[in-house]
Order: sequence, then C-alpha cells, then structure tokens
Amino acid sequence: MLGIFFKTIAETMGLVFQELRNNKLRTSLSLLGVSIGIFCIIAVLSAVDSLKRNMESGLNKLGTDMIYITRWPWQFSNEEYTWWEYVKRPTMKYDEFQQLSDKLTLAKAVAIETWLSPQEVKFMDHTLQNASISGVTSQYDEVYTMNFMSGRYFTDGESVGGSEVAILGYEVAQELFPGGLQPVGKYFWVRANGSQFKLRVIGVLEKEGESIIDISNDNSIIIPFNYIRRIVDMNSPMIDPMIEVRPKEGVTADEIKDEIYPIMRNIRNLRPAEQNDFAVNEITLAADALDNLFAALNMVGMIIGGFSILVGGFGIANIMFVSVKERTNVIGIKKSLGAKNYLILTEFLIEAIVLSLIGCLFGLLLVWVLMLVAENLSDFGFILSWTNIAIGAIISISLGVVAGIVPAITASRMNPVEAIRSR
Repeated sequence: MLGIFFKTIAETMGLVFQELRNNKLRTSLSLLGVSIGIFCIIAVLSAVDSLKRNMESGLNKLGTDMIYITRWPWQFSNEEYTWWEYVKRPTMKYDEFQQLSDKLTLAKAVAIETWLSPQEVKFMDHTLQNASISGVTSQYDEVYTMNFMSGRYFTDGESVGGSEVAILGYEVAQELFPGGLQPVGKYFWVRANGSQFKLRVIGVLEKEGESIIDISNDNSIIIPFNYIRRIVDMNSPMIDPMIEVRPKEGVTADEIKDEIYPIMRNIRNLRPAEQNDFAVNEITLAADALDNLFAALNMVGMIIGGFSILVGGFGIANIMFVSVKERTNVIGIKKSLGAKNYLILTEFLIEAIVLSLIGCLFGLLLVWVLMLVAENLSDFGFILSWTNIAIGAIISISLGVVAGIVPAITASRMNPVEAIRSR
C-alpha cells in the first residue's frame, strides 16, 4: 500500500511538470496569484519580525526591568494625553536624585540624565551639527552597559566635581577624529544652549549599530551632569532631567516601583490627598505597545496577501478542472484496471498541492532576493525565518487542498465506461 502511494506521488510529479511544459502561459498566470499572495504575506511577516528584532535589541540595551522617573508619563493608548497638566509639574532635581539614591534599597544603580541641544561640535576643521549631548552621573555606567573601544568612564571625582571631560560615541569619534587619529586626550569645542565650552576626551565607545528607536550611543557625547549644572541654567524650559533606576538582580519592576512612589512623595512633601506630580515609567509599556503594533501589521499583511491567495486558488482550481477534463480517458482506463477512487483523488489532490507549493517557492524566492537587496542598500538587518517559511508552506498546502479537492472528487467519482468513451 505504501509503495503504491509513493508511486502515485512520483507519477503525479511527472504530470505536474508535464502540465507546466505543455501549458506554460496558463499555468504561470495561475501560479502568479499564489506567488504574489505568498510574497505579500511572508514579506510583511519578515519585515515585522526584522523590525521587532531591531526594536527589541534596542530595548534590551536599556533592560526590560528599567524604571524612568520624570514629569511626563509614557502613554501608548488612544486616550487623550493631558500634556497641559504635565507641563506644570516640576522637573527632576539633582538633590531629589541624591535623596532617592540614598533611600532606595532595591536599586542596583541610580542615575540622573539630561540633554543639551548642540548647535556645533568642533575639533580643528572638523565639525558636527547633529550630535546628542547628555549629562550623566557616576552610576550611569551601571545603569546602562557601556563598552569602551578606548579610554575609560568618569571617575567619582570627575563626576561629582563636574570636570570638563567627555566620552564620545563611535560615530562622533569617527567624524571629529578621522584618519585613525586617537581621540583620547584631545580637546574639542561645543556650542550648545547659548554656551560655548571646551571638553577633553577620556573615552570612546564601541560601535553599537543603528536602532529604529534611536537608543544607540553612536552619535552621543556623554559628559558629567554636574558640569552641565555649572554652565547651564537648570531652571530653563530646555532642561528636563530624568532619573533612571536599575533594580537589583531578582527585583521586579513592580517591587521597585512600590518603593519609589512613597520615597518620591516624601521628597516632594506631597500630602496623602495630593496626586503624584511625577511619573514612574517602565520599559515594558513600550514593549507591550510594540507587540500590539506588530500584531496589527501582521494582520494587514495577511489581509493583503489573502486577496492574492484567493485569486491564485481560483487559478489552481481552474487548472485542475481542465486537467481532469483532458485526462478523463486516462482516468477511465486506470479505474477499469482496478485503480481505487482514493488513488485517483490522491493523484489530483497532490497535483494541486504541488502546483501551489511551486507558486509558494517563487514567492519565497522573491522575498529572499528583496531582503538581500534591502540589506545591501542599508545597515538594517532583515531576517527570513524558518517559521515564516513554514507558514508560507502551510498556507500553500492548505490552498492546494481547498482548490484541488472538488476537481479531485469529480475525477475519483467518474464512471470508468463513460470516461473511456469520452473524447
């Protein structure tokens, strides 16, 4: 029985390729719908997977358990965002950061960070216009992982004293110090927030790569927070610091949030009836919002591809009906020689599945080629996972069964005498 089944498959494969050779245009046009449908579905799934991997990579740099304290709550829903209420809240202060750092027992590290808007960064005749400048405190390297290509992090004395030192991201170092020039120990000028100042490079970070959510430090200049306090008016509306907390190993985000709220309320002398005038945000809020976005994008891809798949299914069904009509005489001869109905049904069903899989193969090949081209044109990494390939194959097999079942049943139920007499 098993031998007969495999023999049927082998004969069916031969008939499929014969059909392709004899009716190239008709078969190609019919399979085009399957190819386009699979391409749309798998291209969207792969693009979403690639985006998700890139974003998750960026979020992982921060740590999924990270806590951010600021006056602005993060919101990823469609509810009204009452920014006019939040803008009235006081910004995070350095002394608040110090008190919180001293009182938190569940935190591994606490840092405060603020940002400047640089108009120009210059070393000799090399200038940058779009670098990001952030001021951080001494535990920033424990809050975030920092890998140095050369040099070092701030000492406690440099951080507390607000020394005129800086750590450069990879891209900033490449732009300001081209040609293999060693940045460490060199001085450069920065013009930002109405001030102009000179900084000495003490470290250069390794390349982190691009991230869609712009978490990379490649384009950053990191300086001591207390240096910014010396040169900039901290009450300026352009300055909006954020306190960053990394919990100890094994401590959940909810546990450390429960410790943060009463401490911050006490620091700000809030009465029991008063609402919080600060927000405690966690990175998982962004991750959850991204999951919802990716689910919606996947659904859009399925719907778009579904229409093409539907057209392809009708095409395959048409091929199968024509194939049954053309081979009616052969079907009659097979049945007269003892071929069972299920063997005839299996033969035509396998033929429909193989045709659908051929369309799937071309669709997947097109996705693969497109991703190779996209990777060569950008630094973004695209992936065509085995899971998505399996999804394409399952969709194609299902399509082949649905499109081929009626023609296959029709063929299997033919009367052998009438089939032999047909012309």
